[in-house]
This record gives sequence, structure tokens and C-alpha cells, in this order.
Amino acid sequence: MFLNKLNEKQRDVCLSDENIILTACPGSGKTRTLTYRIAYLCLKNRPSRRLNIAITYTNRAADEIKKRLQKVDDSIENAWAGTIHQFCLEYIIKPYSMYFSRLSHGFHIIDEYVQREYENEIVEELGIRNEIGFNDPLNYKEVKEKYIKKLYDNKEIDFNDILDISYELLNKNKFIRENIANIIRSIHVDEYQDTNDLQYKILGEIVHENKSINILFVGDLDQAIYSGIGGIAKDKIEIEKEFEVKFIEKKLDGCYRSSQRVINYYKKFQQNEQEIFSFAENKDTDGIIYVNKSIHKSELISRIAYIVKKQLKEGTKENEICIIAPQWYLLYPLSKELRKLLPDVNFDAPDITPIKYDPLSLFYNISVLFFTKAGRDVFIRKRCASTVMNILSDEYRIDISRYIDNLLLLKYINSFTSNSSNGIEYLKEGIEYLFFHLHIDINKELALKKSYNDFFDRIDNRIERYNLSCNIKDIAKSFMVKKGVVINTFHGVKGEEYKTVIAFGLLHGYIPHWNIIFNTSRDNCEKETKKLLYVICSRAKENIFLFAEKGRITQRGIEYEMTHELQEYKYNYDKIY
Repeated sequence: MFLNKLNEKQRDVCLSDENIILTACPGSGKTRTLTYRIAYLCLKNRPSRRLNIAITYTNRAADEIKKRLQKVDDSIENAWAGTIHQFCLEYIIKPYSMYFSRLSHGFHIIDEYVQREYENEIVEELGIRNEIGFNDPLNYKEVKEKYIKKLYDNKEIDFNDILDISYELLNKNKFIRENIANIIRSIHVDEYQDTNDLQYKILGEIVHENKSINILFVGDLDQAIYSGIGGIAKDKIEIEKEFEVKFIEKKLDGCYRSSQRVINYYKKFQQNEQEIFSFAENKDTDGIIYVNKSIHKSELISRIAYIVKKQLKEGTKENEICIIAPQWYLLYPLSKELRKLLPDVNFDAPDITPIKYDPLSLFYNISVLFFTKAGRDVFIRKRCASTVMNILSDEYRIDISRYIDNLLLLKYINSFTSNSSNGIEYLKEGIEYLFFHLHIDINKELALKKSYNDFFDRIDNRIERYNLSCNIKDIAKSFMVKKGVVINTFHGVKGEEYKTVIAFGLLHGYIPHWNIIFNTSRDNCEKETKKLLYVICSRAKENIFLFAEKGRITQRGIEYEMTHELQEYKYNYDKIY
């Protein structure tokens, strides 16, 4: 049985009928334990259709759980994994929108581009641009009121509304709570230390109606890196009060990822005392731990390219290397230059593309279908086709399911041809062709027409702003599944592991961010910085390369310096190459 692949502590968690708060050090197998527990509950309770749910912080983490469940048993059906926002949309808002007056006549979700456009329109209308400056316009009462009215008038909600509306629907409607609670067998919350108060309340409302729902919270308090945006690592007493059920506490403390040397290094940033011992095959490997605070930013990319090339030559696989920084804007130019310097290396890297990733958008999902090839990534294409049909029905009240299923929708898309080499014109022609076959007159569907215009306005804005190619091959390439050296943010690789971690931008003002420095105490700054350094370094199995590059200047003209907590760490670092 697959549970035999687990150690005793991991297996005990999977087999337990108790509600559990599981704290797990980096590399202790928490994702594996969570996945196997879901698989065990699904298979044990066949043929029951009650759901075993995993709530993750990111789409990437949810996809990883789905992949692992498929590997355990590809016949598992009564499992669901996704973010709390996806859960709320799928199980609360879309099925019960008719019970919320604002949504009862249809709705659709705007993205941050449309939100920003609305904010700018309102600021100009009120004539307060100089007064606001660089501050968030929604912090101003007049702007906020007009913004909310605009959403109401347009039958729109933004990303933040999803949780607020979900909680209100649950809190005011007992039958909704009961209906949802009765289809759920278990709830597993990954990285629970980053859960905010409203998310706890939403899950609590459901559990109150069915206290037989089994609950697992799993996380690591030393990796609570979202406290600045509301993440709360509640303790056992607080969680029991919120959910009105009893919990037991368990720990996973052996590390199957990192060498003992790497563990000993990142333990310096630990704030909750816990011994961590390596049980990994590479536990005695020395590896490399390197810090550079003298290199200029102009030389940084070539140095990183050299390290990547050297690592690959020494046998490290491409997908075992990650390059990370605090923010995306630092990564885009690096990604572009590394592709030039290392043309034979594959990168799983961010691209600034005309069509921005937005899985909640109707037209983004249609774009995926037009720019990916039939016969490849079949699962993804079927899922996108179903999403298109669901959004048309749920958000625009256009129900095509009576005469169209997702396979026929895919058939229409696969039959489309165009002579255009311009990807945007190709997409517009494709949408017109698809809507003709779906009997949708976009000119009569005002909300749909507005979303269409907003979608292509955003594309035009990105093309102009970043001087992007519209070539159909270039756009299609951006939709391909990426593999290779990973380029991501510090927050984006949380929960992942690599043989070699290369991190740059380790500067005071980047970590911690200026917002934390200006608005909290020195003690809190130190805690937040240590958490991030702990997350960064604990991704590594063997090698850590850290850069606090020179040449980055603040708005006041002062050069950034190495983040203090790293500066103060006295360690006998390796010299490299």
C-alpha cells in the first residue's frame, strides 16, 4: 500500500481520525503527507462522493498536489485542490449567487488592470491626483465609494470581494452552510500560518454545520512570510474556538531534503526552537554556501549565468536550479538576458507577454485554447473548455450547455483557421468564429462586450508599454508548459526544493520591504527578514548562492546595502570557481 512509503509519523497523520494541527520543518514531507492523507481518505471511503479538499496558498501548490494524487492513483475522483478564492468561487459564489442581491442578475470578476483604470478615472474625475500622489487611491473615502458604486453598476466584483461575499453568503444562509458542509468529508489547509482571519472564518462557518468533517492544518511558523498582508498563525486554542471542535498537535521534524550543512546554516534564521536533523541521502554533502556583497548589478547576470553553466556541467539538472529575487521587476530583465547568454539552456521563467495569466478570465481561457495545440496537454485544454462554459453561464448568464459540451467546443476551436501572422488579430478572428458557432451575439451581450474590450485594451497597453511582439508564434510559445531552470520570487518558490538556490536582491529595503521598515518596529523587521531568509535557504538541498549586489539606488539617491540580518551573520563562506 502507498502509505508504506511514509515514515511512522507521516503515516500516523494519514491514519488518524483526529483533527490535527501539524507543524513541519522544511523538507519533512508535509506535502507528501497531506497528499497521501487525501488519497487514503478518498480510497478508503469509496464509492462515497463526499469531497476531500486541499486549500493551498498558490495555484502552483494546488497543481503539485493534483499531480501527486494522480501518481498515487489516477482513478481518484473525490478530491479537490485549489486556493481559497477558487474554493469560494466554485462552491459558494457561483452556485448561490442568486441569494446575494448584488450578484443575482449576473456578475463577472475584474482584474487588477480594470481596477486600476477605474481608480484612475475616479481620481481624475475628482481632481485629486496631486493630493493622492503615490498612495493607494482606495484609501480615500470618496474614491472608495465611487469605485464600489461603479462595480455595482457594472455587475462586477474584484478579487477582494470574493472572500467578503462568500463569508456573507455563509453567515446569513444556514442552508448554504449545510449544503456545502454535507458534501465535504475532509479539509486540508496547506501553509496554514499564512491563512488570514476571514479565511479561517469561512472554513469555520462550514465546519460548524458538520462537525464530523475531518480537518488537517499543516505549516511551519518559521515560514509565516505573509503576516504583512494579514496571514495569522493561530494557535491550538484559537483554532479550536474558531471551529468549535477539538484538535491535537503533531510534528514532523526529520528533513529529507537538505544536507546537514545547509540545515545548520538556515537554522540561524529560525525563531521557533526546533532541532532539525537531515535524513536525506545527501546529508553529509558539503555543497557550497556562498555570499557576495561586492558585485555590481551590471555584472550580476553574467555571474549568475556562469554559476548556472558550471552547475549544469557538474551534473545538476536544469529543473534542480532556481534563481530567485524579492520582486518580479528584478527578474524580467534577468530572464531575458540569461536566455541570450545561455541559449542552449531551458528556463521555467516569467515572460512579459501580451496576454497576462488570469485563470479567472473568460477570454484568457479562450486564448489558451486558441494558442495551444490540439492533441497536446489534453487535460489542460478540457479544463479550459469547461471553464469557458462555466464562466459564460455563471457570470454572463449565457447557458450553452443544452446544445454544447466541452468536446464540441474544442471541436469548433480546432477547426478554426486563419492566414494572419499577427497573434492578436488571429485571436480576435478566432473569438468571432467561436461565438458564431455558439450562437452568441456579443453586440447584444453588453457585459460580455465590455469584458472583451477590457481584455484587448489591456493587451494593447502591455504591447505598447513593454514593446512586445505580436507574432503568433511568439504568443503561442508563451502558452507552452515551461521546463528548465526556475526563475521566480522568494514567495513563489515557497514549498519547493532545488539542489541549487541562487538568490539576489538581498538588500535592506527589499527584505524587509520599506513598508515594513517604515510602519513596524525594528524587532518586527528583524523577524520578517529572518522568515524570508529561512524560506530562501531552506529550499536548497546542497548549494546556496546569495547576492547583495551593489549599484541599486533608492529614490533619495542612497545606495542599497545588504540586509542587516545577513550582514550580521558570521559564517565561513565558501569561495567559488
